[in-house]
Amino acid sequence: MTDADVATGAEAHAEAPRRPWWRARWLRALSWTGTAGVAAYTLVRLLGLETGWLLVTTVAFVPYFAVAALVAAGVQAAVRHWAALAVTGAAVVALGVVLVPRVVVDEPVAAGGAEFTVMSVNLYVGQTDLEKVVALVEERRPDLLSVQELTPGAAERLAELGLEELLPHAILEPDELAVGTGVYSAHPLARIETVGRDGIFYQIGAEVDLGGEALRFMAVHTAAPASPERIPLWEEDFEDLPRPDGGAPWVLVGDFNATLDHDNMRGLLADGYVDAAEAMGDGLQPTWQPTEGYLDGLVKIPAVTLDHVVAEEGVAVLDWEVLEKDGSDHAPVLARLRLP
Repeated sequence: MTDADVATGAEAHAEAPRRPWWRARWLRALSWTGTAGVAAYTLVRLLGLETGWLLVTTVAFVPYFAVAALVAAGVQAAVRHWAALAVTGAAVVALGVVLVPRVVVDEPVAAGGAEFTVMSVNLYVGQTDLEKVVALVEERRPDLLSVQELTPGAAERLAELGLEELLPHAILEPDELAVGTGVYSAHPLARIETVGRDGIFYQIGAEVDLGGEALRFMAVHTAAPASPERIPLWEEDFEDLPRPDGGAPWVLVGDFNATLDHDNMRGLLADGYVDAAEAMGDGLQPTWQPTEGYLDGLVKIPAVTLDHVVAEEGVAVLDWEVLEKDGSDHAPVLARLRLP
């Protein structure tokens, strides 16, 4: 080989095109890793595979994950990773199909029965501003009030503030910590002893006389899936919630400790219920966020929707509101309904 041949080969090697930066192997590997995570999370949500504490808690944040996946798809488009983008994009579309109905108002249900308003308030172990709770009841005039985390001291203070004058019929089971629950009503009610007895939090079922029309009402507070040990209790609480049986319509109101993305919540709705927020196109409006965060409050758990009014199919949902929080990690919720 001559010197000229060597020089020519060196020049050819020097002029060989370099791989574009967006095709770098490490970037493609990172992109595929992200896509795998998006696909796995999406399948867990779509197929109801959230078993165990980690999956149960992370499934609560599907709306945030859908936004993150959309951003990831945009990045993949920017770096021209078309194969990964196709998979990520399909996952985004699937999550969109799940989420979009929550912001679309349902067709009105024809109902000619009694109109009534229900409210749910979580007292944050009695630490919320009880005066403002009573003022809220006086302002909004609910027919039925579901109260969670009702301590003995909170029950006494609410009575002193005149709550039982506004809602004179009540079934109360106050207790320490987050266990206690209460139902306050403007109408006569009688306890239904066959529901709400087996959970770690008290739950109260009652039959209500709405001027000659019967309604079955339940103050819901399921176990919080806050640890691996609590998951079975949370699942059992959902199994024990009453289902429509052809009798007076049920309305379940309170802190379900579940979002519309949890499989057990979807199963409950599939058994003959409608979520009032979703029916009114407000299904993505959050109701819960911890009062404290991490790193001196700089980092907070994102807000999610744990508080629900769930009405038996045939009951018309006329209105829904998430009210202002005051001293609690849960916002009060209010729904106006009409019996069939």
